[in-house]
Amino acid sequence: MAGSSIKLPIIPLETIRQLITDVLYDVKSYKLPHVCMRLGIQPSINPEDEAEAFSSKKLYINRRILEFNENALIELARKVLREYPSEGLAEAIAEMTEHGQHRVSKIVRCDVLKVLNRVDSLFGGLPVLDCLEEIFGAEVLREGEWSWVDGASLCAQIEQHYLCTSDWSHEEMLIQCGALKCTQVRFFALLEKLVHPITRRDVGQGELADAISDALKRDGFELKQTSVESHYPIYGVARAQAGVVGTMKNLIFASTGDKPELVFRDALNNDVEITKHADKVLVYDQPLPSSGMLLWSDLRDWYAELQHVDDTEGSKMLYRRLRQSVIGTNSPGEYALFHGYYERFSKTLGEKLPALIPQVYLHYDPYTRRERGDEKFLARQRMDFLLMLEHGVRIVIEIDGRHHYAVRDQSASKRYIANAQLYAEMAMEDRHLRLMGYEVYRFGGYEFRDVDLAGKPKIGPEAQRHVAEFFDRLLVRHGIG
Repeated sequence: MAGSSIKLPIIPLETIRQLITDVLYDVKSYKLPHVCMRLGIQPSINPEDEAEAFSSKKLYINRRILEFNENALIELARKVLREYPSEGLAEAIAEMTEHGQHRVSKIVRCDVLKVLNRVDSLFGGLPVLDCLEEIFGAEVLREGEWSWVDGASLCAQIEQHYLCTSDWSHEEMLIQCGALKCTQVRFFALLEKLVHPITRRDVGQGELADAISDALKRDGFELKQTSVESHYPIYGVARAQAGVVGTMKNLIFASTGDKPELVFRDALNNDVEITKHADKVLVYDQPLPSSGMLLWSDLRDWYAELQHVDDTEGSKMLYRRLRQSVIGTNSPGEYALFHGYYERFSKTLGEKLPALIPQVYLHYDPYTRRERGDEKFLARQRMDFLLMLEHGVRIVIEIDGRHHYAVRDQSASKRYIANAQLYAEMAMEDRHLRLMGYEVYRFGGYEFRDVDLAGKPKIGPEAQRHVAEFFDRLLVRHGIG
């Protein structure tokens, strides 16, 4: 199974509890019980509450929120922030919510910092220490003030090794400030400061933004223009819209019989076991290349090794195995797409041909246990075809036969009746995939009327045209050709 790069930890729940307590500590003791009731920390006020709060406000609050779970703490923190603004609490909640599921790894942070060594001046003409204090906080710059023999704080170290003698590169200096371990909120604030028009403008601004984006894309982020100020672009870090964030954990595909039954065995690591019909599917268990694209050559090499044959024979065997899976669906559209894609592009793209993967029962981009809850069995999650391209781009292709939107009329075996529930379920599945970052394309079975699967399969000119036009435009759109 593919292992994901090391992600920096999310804010611990105990830290959230402590921050909530610190914010409410400034409330007067006699008011604290009323404030706690208003915020939902306690349901009512008892006669002894005021004396307890007067004795220790911190203990008073802590005792009442100790059993709050994660969701309850986050909701409480939001209520607290509406009445008592706190930069620290707001940062912690942002780290757990909007930054909670999609993280930039330490590896990618390192890559970004190396990019910064290319520029002459990190913050243009702005005072370096002022910029660092704005991003990382004054406390960080004062660190070491009392621990060093000579009493040198981090601020003094920066002045000596970075500003005076240039012993530290931009990368080394920012690492000393904590750029590899600070919250994602602060790391993104750093990047946005570096490309703000106050810091740099014109060509240099765009070039640095592009270079940082190239490094961020590995984890599904980009530094892109979000607004304009005085005709200068303002940049912000955002999720790359094109793809899915996360490393492929399992790829179960190409069924030639009964669908597999899939069960989670490790809810934290998303390990999946096929408990039934494992012999009817293929399981690709290799890590994806760093580009995030799965090529035909990757599948071929894996299958050749699995079958103990050379690459040429492995390619032939794999194609026959996938073709068998597609023919087994008895779907003219699926056969036309599969055959048309590989016939049209296998020679022209060669080793750069993305794998068109049929009958995908599971392509699992990791989710946290929080999102999945206590679910142990996977709901049916079958895709007719899947393409996995660079930067997390995932393309799902579906062929809609009548069974997708209609049910057989019991009174006439050859007639179907439109079914609103089936159509709604299909639309819901599409929305779910798109919100996760997938591109979804659907073909109607009517487009493949001139495909004949009886005997030796034959694909007519109309179906060939639909397939060719689609894949030509799709690959061009994603820069493949």
